[in-house]
Amino acid sequence: MIVQFTTANYKSIRNAAELSLLEANITEFPETLIRSQLDGVGILPALLLYGANGSGKSAVLEALGYLTRLIREPQVAMREQHCFYGNEDEPTGFDLFIRNNEHEYEYVLRILKGDVTEETLFFRNLTDITYDVIFDRDRDGVFLGEDLEQLDVSPLTDDMPMLSFVMEHITDNECIEGVKALLQKIRFVDCSALDDSFVRETLLDSQAAGLLKKALACVQSRITEISVDADQIFVVRDGMKLPLEQVGKGMIQMVRLYALAAMALVHGETLLLDDANQKLHSKAFRFLLEMFTGPQVNVNGAQLLGTSYDMPTMANSVLRRDEIWMTDCNESGETRLYPLALFLKENGEKVRKDETYFKQFLEGRYGTDIVPERMQ
Repeated sequence: MIVQFTTANYKSIRNAAELSLLEANITEFPETLIRSQLDGVGILPALLLYGANGSGKSAVLEALGYLTRLIREPQVAMREQHCFYGNEDEPTGFDLFIRNNEHEYEYVLRILKGDVTEETLFFRNLTDITYDVIFDRDRDGVFLGEDLEQLDVSPLTDDMPMLSFVMEHITDNECIEGVKALLQKIRFVDCSALDDSFVRETLLDSQAAGLLKKALACVQSRITEISVDADQIFVVRDGMKLPLEQVGKGMIQMVRLYALAAMALVHGETLLLDDANQKLHSKAFRFLLEMFTGPQVNVNGAQLLGTSYDMPTMANSVLRRDEIWMTDCNESGETRLYPLALFLKENGEKVRKDETYFKQFLEGRYGTDIVPERMQ
C-alpha cells in the first residue's frame, strides 16, 4: 500500500507536492484505518482530491501512475516529457513510500530529458527504525547494497531506471520481490475511458466476481447475475438476461467501477481513479468509498485514491479530514496540494470535524475557488 508520495516538476506541479496517506492527529473514524500490527502506524484506505478545473488534481494521480510506468515500461515512458512548462532543464522528481505487512520501502527517482540522474531504493523491516540502502545511483556511478553486490550492472543504460533493471535480473530476492509486488498492485485508471476489460478480468476471478455481485445487490441495482459468454458480458436484471450495453450508461459505469473495486479489495491493490465519480449517483459513489473504508470488507489493505467533484461525499459522515485533499493553482499555474486536516482558514483556525465541508468548499473557504464573472 502507499504511505506517501512526493513529486516535483511534473505537469502543473512545479515545486514538491506531497500526498500523505499517514493518519493525521484527528479523532474521527479510527476504525477505518489500515493499521499495522508491527508498528501501529495507521494508513488511510481512501483519499479524494477536490479542486477547481485545471487546478492539478489529475496531475497528482498521473504523476504516481507515470512513476509506475517508468519502472514497468521504461522504453516507452522515458521518451515522454511531462515537466512543468518552461522548466525543461530541471529534473522531474519522485519519492514514493510503500509498505506491505512486514516491510517498508522508499524509492527515489530523478529524471532529466530521458535519462536517470539520481535513484535510490531504501528498505526496512517495520520493526526497525533505520533503513538499509539496496542501491544508490547518480551520475558518478552505482552503489550496490549487500543483497545486490554480485549483480553485474554493466548493461545498465542511463535511460533505464535501476529498479527496472534489478527487477528484471533478480528473481530470488525477498526484498526485490516485495517491492515488485507492491508496484504491480498500483493501478491508474481514467474513469472517463473505462471499458469492459475490467469486468471480464473480475468475472474470471471467482472471489472478486462474488464480491462484485454482492456490491451490485447492496446498491439495489436490480442486477441479480452477471456473467461473460463468448467474450460478451451479460446481466440478469429484473429477471431478464441482457447484454451489459443495454442497461444504461450510468449502470454500465457502476458495474465497471465496482468490478475494479472488487479486484482491488480481493488482492490488496491501490486504485488511482481519475474522475472517480464519473456518471455515478452520489449514493452509489459513497458506497464505492465505503467498501474501502469498511474494515469488514477491506481486509487486504486495499486503497482508493481519486479525483472527484461529488459534493455529498465531501462530508464528515463519509471521510476523515485527512482523506479530503485540495488542489489550487497560483497565478503562474503552479499546483498547491494540502489536506483539510492541516488547512488554516482566514481566521487562523483549523477546519472542525463538525463543519459542512462541501458548503465551505463551494464558498471558497478552503483556498480553492472559481468566481465566474457575469456575461455581458
